[in-house]
Amino acid sequence: MKPFIVISGVPHSYTSMISKFLMDNGAYTKEVWDNPKWEMPYHRFEEKEVLKFVNARKKFKKYDLTDYFNSLPTDKVVVAKVPLSIMFINELEQFTDREIKVVYVLRNPEQIILSSLDKSDKSFIYYFERISWLHDFVVECKFELLPFISERIKKDGKRLLDFCELPSDHINYDSVGSMEKREVSYLKYRFANFFWKRLSKFFKVF
Repeated sequence: MKPFIVISGVPHSYTSMISKFLMDNGAYTKEVWDNPKWEMPYHRFEEKEVLKFVNARKKFKKYDLTDYFNSLPTDKVVVAKVPLSIMFINELEQFTDREIKVVYVLRNPEQIILSSLDKSDKSFIYYFERISWLHDFVVECKFELLPFISERIKKDGKRLLDFCELPSDHINYDSVGSMEKREVSYLKYRFANFFWKRLSKFFKVF
């Protein structure tokens, strides 16, 4: 029986792109909820039944996924992309005996927050806290978990496919757009650290 792969992570971490990459390389998704609300090089989508489960659990309600799991093909690697599923990931084992693996997608936190602010009226602190508290659910995950940096997909695509038990001899990167690249500079880090230390001291005085 092929594994069930959950794609999770903070929203705006390129989880849809990672999922589409897996689907282009042989993975199966039963039914997706597509939201082309924002202009993106790929559709933002989530696996409909797992999304319903997460939304129900967020309201402390039950949602049975047994029929959903029973309807999935056993000879295919199934991918279910729902970013916030990491919050209730351990509960999935009650619905199936199938092996469950988790890919937790990571992206530069600054870019996550800026992208989120661009599409919502919530505050910077809200998105900063979301990145922080989701980390605790990652720590508690019972299943085999691969932390995967989305910006490295063209370098680490084979490692991702191998983890998901998908063929990696001829990799299809058609769905992978141009990723934002950040210049890593220790000088920039020192300057920012100097600035924020003094700014925080200023506000403590007042």
